[in-house]
Amino acid sequence: MKPQTRHILFAGLMLAALFVINWVNKDTAQLPELAFKDIDGQQHTLSQYLGTPILLTFWATDCPGCIQEVPELKHLHQQYSAAGLTMIAVAMAHDTPAHIKAMRAHKNLPYLITWDHKAEIAQAFDNVRVTPTHFLIAPNGEIVMRKIGGLNLDRLHAKLASMGLSPS
Repeated sequence: MKPQTRHILFAGLMLAALFVINWVNKDTAQLPELAFKDIDGQQHTLSQYLGTPILLTFWATDCPGCIQEVPELKHLHQQYSAAGLTMIAVAMAHDTPAHIKAMRAHKNLPYLITWDHKAEIAQAFDNVRVTPTHFLIAPNGEIVMRKIGGLNLDRLHAKLASMGLSPS
């Protein structure tokens, strides 16, 4: 075999191996390290919430599905926040702080809210573009659920129970 052919074959095998490794790791994605400010200007990092489950919800104030599920999210917060669930609502880049704060006040949203004005959080979570999109992150940082559209509450409750959380 010619050296040039061997190099091409080797490069092809390496690319195939990288593809397989990336594909295998998609199911065990880890929490990306991100810093962000909440809607009130307080600094946070995603890693500061490691050790507890995190429900990360991408939403928008102009999203009918997002607004429709607000009562469910508020109920989840009421049921599980004392047990250790951290809920973070990530408002999409096209939203505005004024709209986000107005929605928070109007709907009395009790959980942490951030505005992803540069779409950095959305990009870090596989380029989220559709709202609502939810991620459940285990206490060890493993992303154990991704749900585009409305939440499957039975599945979510089962996942939280498997992490040792009970509703209060």
